[in-house]
Amino acid sequence: MVSRGMKHGLMTVRPDSSDSGEHNHSSSHASHQGSHGHGDMAQMNHDLAEQPSDHTSSQAKDGKAPAHSHTNSQHAGQHGEHHAGHGAPSVTRAQLTAVTFFSLFLLAAGMTLPAAFFNLRLSAEEVGGIIMPPGMIMTQETSAEAMRDMAAVDPRDVSAKYDLSQRGAHILEPRLENGVKVFDLDTSVIRWQILPKTFVNAYAFNGQVPGPTLRFRQGDRVRINVTNRLPETTTVHWHGLVLPNVMDGAAHVTQEPIKNGDIYRYEFTAVQSGTYFYHSHDHVDRQQTLGLYGALIIDPANPADTIPADHEYTLQLQEWLVRDGLTYPAMPMEGGMPNYFTINGRAYPSTDTIKMKVGETLKVRFIGSSSGFIHPMHIHGGPFVVVARDGETLPPSARFKADTINVGPGQRYDVIWTALKPGKWMIHCHILHHTTNNNVEHDGGGGLMMHIEVEGDPTT
Repeated sequence: MVSRGMKHGLMTVRPDSSDSGEHNHSSSHASHQGSHGHGDMAQMNHDLAEQPSDHTSSQAKDGKAPAHSHTNSQHAGQHGEHHAGHGAPSVTRAQLTAVTFFSLFLLAAGMTLPAAFFNLRLSAEEVGGIIMPPGMIMTQETSAEAMRDMAAVDPRDVSAKYDLSQRGAHILEPRLENGVKVFDLDTSVIRWQILPKTFVNAYAFNGQVPGPTLRFRQGDRVRINVTNRLPETTTVHWHGLVLPNVMDGAAHVTQEPIKNGDIYRYEFTAVQSGTYFYHSHDHVDRQQTLGLYGALIIDPANPADTIPADHEYTLQLQEWLVRDGLTYPAMPMEGGMPNYFTINGRAYPSTDTIKMKVGETLKVRFIGSSSGFIHPMHIHGGPFVVVARDGETLPPSARFKADTINVGPGQRYDVIWTALKPGKWMIHCHILHHTTNNNVEHDGGGGLMMHIEVEGDPTT
């Protein structure tokens, strides 16, 4: 037995060992791993004692339990309890109460603070689907009606699209019915091009911006049939005209608004002459701003009362607010300031050019069809003579020379400009931001700008 033990390892087995089973196991393990000294075996036994779980597993296989196994089990149990104690939450009742009240405070703040700044009483039925202009200040006083007036034109309401080949302010020829000159106007939402790469969603009369020019003579009896195809009600006001009160077109004052699909007939006799215009008078800050206006020219009953000129051009001014492909009504308020400007529905360089010769005269009819902005209109190449204001012809003694005239909303001025020198002369607004397109100049300007080309050598 001894010689066999010596053959397989350096350790011999003592017959009187009290723990022979354990030492035999250790010896066999040592023989399998390689030769070890007595000190190595002692270290191994110490390591086994420090690993109770492994030791217990080994004993389970042999079916024997060492004398110190109970002590190791107690140690393991105490060790497990020690770690379990570290994993359990140690939260006091006071801490739970504090967290609960803090969470309730945040919830209450999230509910009440927005109510201090926004109108949370609005329902989805009142404002659902509308888009407000970027930067528009909204407060708890902002009503649903105000939001609808300031909202973007819904592209789904567009019924037709027109490119730069379509011009606005066409003369609309009337038909004669029993001595009455009859004009037909219809309102709709259209897609209107103001520059080669820029469209606006507009409210329009007869599919054009501005609406068609209505021209007739002082003393004529006229009837205008207005059909409404807008997604909202509308009316038409005949700006500056003397007529029966029921024909004035003021919504909820002289008439009930025209509903979608309905027709309203305005009829009156023209008792004045001069430069006037027509525009919506229902949701006017929205509808007129979006293009619902047109020129109204009444010639004098006596042709001799006409102030003559070689050329004539009616110039209607408007502002637009376009952001991310959506069109909003331009207004003089935060979030509503315009970024495009048009003369007769076009922004420079897509505006008209007037061609003349030296010595010829031009009558310009300025119409303040804008709804919230003043435009100081200036003509290059020399002064003009102001001959009429708000449709009233000025007597010769009241006429005056100027080169810039402030055209406010609703105002009209007739001026006579004489071509003194050949070349290219500009008509433009002298608020220079109004001669840009989205803050950028193109070909020397933009917006409220157009040219008069006078034939001849521009160096003379």
